[in-house]
Amino acid sequence: MRSEPIYKTFLENIYQKYNSIEYIDTDPVFFPHAYEGNTEYVALTAAVFAYGNVKAIKGFIRSYLDHYGTDPLAAAKPSGGLYYRFQKKHDIEYYAELMRRLYGEYGSIENIFSRRDTLEEGILLFHGLIKEYAADADTGLHFLFPNPVTSGSKRLRMFLRWMIRKDNVDFGIWSKFSPSELMMIIDTHILRFAKNNGVITNDSATRANLEKVSSFFRSMNPDDPAKYDFALTRLGIVSGCKYMSSISCGTCGHNEGCIFRD
Repeated sequence: MRSEPIYKTFLENIYQKYNSIEYIDTDPVFFPHAYEGNTEYVALTAAVFAYGNVKAIKGFIRSYLDHYGTDPLAAAKPSGGLYYRFQKKHDIEYYAELMRRLYGEYGSIENIFSRRDTLEEGILLFHGLIKEYAADADTGLHFLFPNPVTSGSKRLRMFLRWMIRKDNVDFGIWSKFSPSELMMIIDTHILRFAKNNGVITNDSATRANLEKVSSFFRSMNPDDPAKYDFALTRLGIVSGCKYMSSISCGTCGHNEGCIFRD
């Protein structure tokens, strides 16, 4: 593994390039930027349904927001036939009703998390409330909110990054928690980066790998360990990087200063 200063220099360089709304259309963060209304609710919805291929994700989220709107308190109505992969029509309706109940009782998702002193405690509280409020829901609904004790909770942690960090991409509209409390979002690209660079030995989205990957990024930036998530994933999505020397290096625009080339 290369030294931390070499990684940080490279990561800062790609952050300077990709920390721009120019690239948000390649990510679900596009929706809370593009839709007026309750930004937190739009962001949570965009995040929890962000699985599958990009075209399908964007198509469904757009359909959901166009149908239900961006006010969670007005979201309880029939789905109009909407469904998405593991979520059937009744799961979509249950999600909309769940959001209406949570916002009706707590005012915001931030208020739920803020009932605990730390972000990790807030995550556990939020997941517990979902289980309590949706005790009779089918697996399609619960798939949207995986257990944070055993999983990397990628989609929820992506939402938290949007809410807590502040830059050209992330909103930073939550005031209770610090970016230093965030953990890295272990999507396919971050896991590939971590495995190919010796941070982890497998690419499973487990809690154990979440902690190892987060520790790696926290060692370089303890005040903001999730800072490089968007930039590093754009490197894979936009530039086709495999996070190691590969045939893609010939067409990549980051050859100068690249840490992956032999």
